Amino acid sequence: MLKAIDSPARKGRLSLSIDQALLDRLEPYKSQVNFSAQAERFLAAMADELENRTWAERNAAALVAHGRDIAATGLAGEEFERV
Repeated sequence: MLKAIDSPARKGRLSLSIDQALLDRLEPYKSQVNFSAQAERFLAAMADELENRTWAERNAAALVAHGRDIAATGLAGEEFERV
């Protein structure tokens, strides 16, 4: 889950190598965009995606078994047409 980026949380440093042509394209927008905040949002979303994928991989067998149980017995509440 994305947290507030502009929070007073302790900040760390990260060294990045960025293609010079891209940096040149972004140069005119330095006063309009907080590149650190944008990078932080991107990295937070990427971390969420990676954590979700890891969770799904770790729980794959249980998810398949649960799907089989549903296929065999149906969903709870199905008889009330509220699913």
